[in-house]
Amino acid sequence: MNFSEKSNMKGHQYRIPIPLEPLKDGHNIDPKEKLFLEAAERGDKPTMIRCLQPPNPVNVNCTDIIGRSAIQIAVDNENVEIVEILLKENVKIGDALLYAIREGVYKIVEMLINHHSITCDMLSNDWSKSKTPGEESSDYSPDISPVILAAHCNQFEILQLLLSRGAVIEKPHQLSCVCQKCHEGMHTDSLRHSLFRIHTYRALASPAWMSLTSEDPILTAFKLSWELEHLAHKENEFKDIYLELSNQCKKYSCDLLDLCRSTEEVITLLNKSSDSDSESDDEGNEKLTLSRLKLALKYEQKQFVAHPNCQQLLTSIWYKGLPVWRRRNGAMKMFLCFVLIACVPLIAFYYLFFPRSRLGRLVRSPFMKFIYHSASFGFFLLLLVLASTRTEGSERTRQNIRGPFPSLVEWLIFFWVTGMVWAECKQLWEEGLKAYVRQWWNWLDFIMLSLYLATFSLKAVAFFQIHSEKYGPRVLERPRWPNNDPTLIAEGVFAVANVFSFARIIYLFQTNPHLGPLQISLGCMIIDIAKFLFIFFLILTSFACGLNQLYWYYDASMEICQTKLINGENVTYNCQNSSDAFMTIDSSYTALLWSLFGVIPIKELSYRRDQAFIKWVGHALLGAYMIMAMTVMINMLIAMMSRSFQDIEDHADREWKFARSKLWMGYFDEGSTLPPPLNLIISPKSIYYLLRGVQKFGARLFDHFCQSSPYDSHSVKPENKYVNYVGNISDVKNKQNEKHDTRKKSSIGSNYQEIMKRLVNRYIHHTKKQLRQDGVNEDDLLEIKQDISSLRYELREDRKKETIRNTGQLNNIKSDILRSFRSSHLNPPGYQDVVETNHLSINEIEVIKREVVNAVREELREAIREIQQTVRGHPPVQPHTSMNPDLYHTHLYTQL
Repeated sequence: MNFSEKSNMKGHQYRIPIPLEPLKDGHNIDPKEKLFLEAAERGDKPTMIRCLQPPNPVNVNCTDIIGRSAIQIAVDNENVEIVEILLKENVKIGDALLYAIREGVYKIVEMLINHHSITCDMLSNDWSKSKTPGEESSDYSPDISPVILAAHCNQFEILQLLLSRGAVIEKPHQLSCVCQKCHEGMHTDSLRHSLFRIHTYRALASPAWMSLTSEDPILTAFKLSWELEHLAHKENEFKDIYLELSNQCKKYSCDLLDLCRSTEEVITLLNKSSDSDSESDDEGNEKLTLSRLKLALKYEQKQFVAHPNCQQLLTSIWYKGLPVWRRRNGAMKMFLCFVLIACVPLIAFYYLFFPRSRLGRLVRSPFMKFIYHSASFGFFLLLLVLASTRTEGSERTRQNIRGPFPSLVEWLIFFWVTGMVWAECKQLWEEGLKAYVRQWWNWLDFIMLSLYLATFSLKAVAFFQIHSEKYGPRVLERPRWPNNDPTLIAEGVFAVANVFSFARIIYLFQTNPHLGPLQISLGCMIIDIAKFLFIFFLILTSFACGLNQLYWYYDASMEICQTKLINGENVTYNCQNSSDAFMTIDSSYTALLWSLFGVIPIKELSYRRDQAFIKWVGHALLGAYMIMAMTVMINMLIAMMSRSFQDIEDHADREWKFARSKLWMGYFDEGSTLPPPLNLIISPKSIYYLLRGVQKFGARLFDHFCQSSPYDSHSVKPENKYVNYVGNISDVKNKQNEKHDTRKKSSIGSNYQEIMKRLVNRYIHHTKKQLRQDGVNEDDLLEIKQDISSLRYELREDRKKETIRNTGQLNNIKSDILRSFRSSHLNPPGYQDVVETNHLSINEIEVIKREVVNAVREELREAIREIQQTVRGHPPVQPHTSMNPDLYHTHLYTQL
């Protein structure tokens, strides 16, 4: 056995089996196919052409070891010329179109979709149907169609090309949809159905898709981000993916806002209503409704609201009428506030009669309304303090009176509460129930005002009950009052309402950049405390039930005494009642809850005359509870609150600006100018608005009555004819106004569309510029390497052709020389005789030889010069100049 046989046996002995065989066996590939695929990889165009030529052309759809075809390799290398060659054959496109979209080569994508095998439906919905059964792509899921992949990669030009060919993306149905398609998808393959939804939402959330397909990309981004956030909470398995797509939509809307270059563009952008037929944007730039900003607050687009462009506009509107306020120092601002608050009665009286004056417009400014409403609430808190702080004499006279008559301070509190209730009713009417409920500060106001109204109602009931003389004497010592006395309940409800009233001061902290983030953190901590209390209640219940089950057998009224033998007699001492802790469920909850704060001493259990085992179990349960509650639960609550505080602190500026904007927007709308209780005063403006509303209602009712009248036109009286005449004139005016409003709406809409078109164009150019500035990556280096390889093979082919052409020219020159010697016109006179007689001298032969050599040299120089002119850009090939001239001499002489 020789050495080669031993090595082969050794190789077979240590060969590792490949059970799955994910790759093809390279030895089984046809050599010609292998050469063809290698040429596609190197960019060797001539070799590929030779492999595709008959009589034995190679299979154009053959694949390499990892399953790539030649067209996929060419597309991956971005070789347009090889793709053109392959498309002339009966090639199968397959995933080559997806590769071209991923690489972003517009020309190749256009060539591929123009192929006869690609239809319009295959670009979107029917892409998975184009694959044969059992065929699977290792790179892309069957749900990823060309248009979805173009949206994923943000290929603006390619996506626009696909959209022009009719490609669409259908939005997924709701999770609660029970249609046949969703039902089959969920029950056939739930994972594939969920992944298909994710791929579709990823395409819909791409900036390229929203920029090219939406008339209002910002509104589309708002709604889609809100929907994706809800899906993140419903489908917890893919929560991170949905949240990432939601943040992508939020970032896109912020990028569009960041591209605004003037205040006019920002106003047009923020003043656009979500409904094109609504009247909220009829005023255009004359009236700032900020409908789009309100929509951003509704969808919680914090990045959009906190953007500098948006905040700059809000600040300018907030301080409208007082431009010098921001340039003053803190002391001067405080002085101006005190002056404005002191002048509230005079300014309010002036505003009631002259609301359209210059001072009236100043009072209607958001900042002035905020100052007056804050001052009003401050006076209300001062009244609460006065109501709680009483002198000794008044306390002596009123403390034993049931159903007392309200004092002056209580009457003022009643008027203030009535004004605040009226303001909340107006706010509810203007914003609507959904918008009102969405803000949790409104819940706080609702609870506070409800408690005050309950207090006034209970005091009124107590007053009328006592004066009816059916519920006992009016003056009675407080310890003897019944437990359900309305006055007592009213005082308890009033105390709780005071707590909510003083807690509402925190709402005003949102205007301060230092206290605002702390207030937001406090709100998040309250949510954490609610979560903690739910878990803590379960633990408290478990231990309370266990300890109650352990101790409820023992009588709590039994005296526990200790005895001691003194001088032969048993002396009883230290007698006390047994503790009633854990005897009932209520006492168990109370004992465990207050034991956390050390209020109830647990050592009272030691006085029980319990069995040793019961005592041991009780102390063990109590110790476990203390460890669980104090060590675990309290520290967990601290960790939760620290995390919430840190989350707010990381985005303190954004969170504060968003909360401040929500506060500011409540003062931007018209109405609610005067604070409580001044808003209860009926102003002439209110009377005018009421009369105008009654007149409009009467006119509508009269028109309706006239239209439904059974009498014909001949029975109408003269005065009714005049009325109809006036009505016709008013109808004409209304039609003219409607036409004017329609033109105004169309101009506003066109203005918005024009600005949105500018922003989208800027965004596309900005995105392309960022891609160009990203630098050279590994993919670019591979493309350069492939281009150099392709150029090398082209140069080799050109050089071969050049050599063949030069050889043919030399052969032609040689044949021409031989023919010239044989021709008769080159022979001198008497040449035939000399040759026949062989009388040609040696000098004459040398002369002829030099002439022939010179002529050949001239011909060669002309041929080389022509070759250099035809092959431009290639290095000149001069094989003859580098050769020895004697070689020409010897060769030609030998031929001659």
